[in-house]
Amino acid sequence: MGLRVTFLSGPRHSGKSALSRLMITRLYKQKPHYIRLVDHLVGKKAPSIELQEPASKYGVETASWLDYDPERIIEILSDTLTAIHKRDRFGTVLIDADADATLRCAYPYDHRIFVMPVPSMIEDVFRDPQRAAIELQRVLDDTAAFASEIFGLFSSDSINEVDPSEERADLSDSQMRHFLYSPLGDELATRIQLQPAYHGLVESDVVIVNSGVGVRGPKTKECLRRISHLLERTRGQTDRQHDLFECNLSDKASKIERRMLRALRPMCLGGK
Repeated sequence: MGLRVTFLSGPRHSGKSALSRLMITRLYKQKPHYIRLVDHLVGKKAPSIELQEPASKYGVETASWLDYDPERIIEILSDTLTAIHKRDRFGTVLIDADADATLRCAYPYDHRIFVMPVPSMIEDVFRDPQRAAIELQRVLDDTAAFASEIFGLFSSDSINEVDPSEERADLSDSQMRHFLYSPLGDELATRIQLQPAYHGLVESDVVIVNSGVGVRGPKTKECLRRISHLLERTRGQTDRQHDLFECNLSDKASKIERRMLRALRPMCLGGK
């Protein structure tokens, strides 16, 4: 497909709309097709102004508000992008969405941007160690059950006995270390450290901490340091480049804005 598709996501009310407006106004030379994705269960309605004004008034080629069913998002998104491709073969698409695991895996986006508010506590972004350990054990249990049922890795007599909720002995310290030092274990542990709304942070090309949203606290600096360290680790494991910026998206005089715009500019080119 000739489209260039950029996925902009993050927690609700973190400043995604402000960033999309900034990109459309200052970076896109070719008017993008703008798509706002909203889970139909949230009950959020499209602003009435979008229904009254032409898309061109806002600097976009088309503007769509899609209420989606998570179970059908792959089909919905594919149909929407196919329709855009038919009318604009080498167009560029900007998708704006809240943090949702189903959306992150729904399409092989060309670029990913993550916007988040300033964290006041470490726990805003990261799970505490106890909760992370419980979550890791749960995932391992679920993975064993999945492998048994789908791939038949265990004997046929035991397949029907596997239950992810049954009580199992915890991994020993040596077993846990051996698993976590493997590539799969490191990737899994990295994601389990994060609160669900922040899982998209790891895979994003650009992460923006919107200093205009959120409240600084005594642990803000340490939390941002941990995020930076986490991105450095994942950068070493993949070929993707990660950039972290702190910027007030509502302040046009922000000092860091020019560097941030330079990082975002390649994502605003036309398709090929």
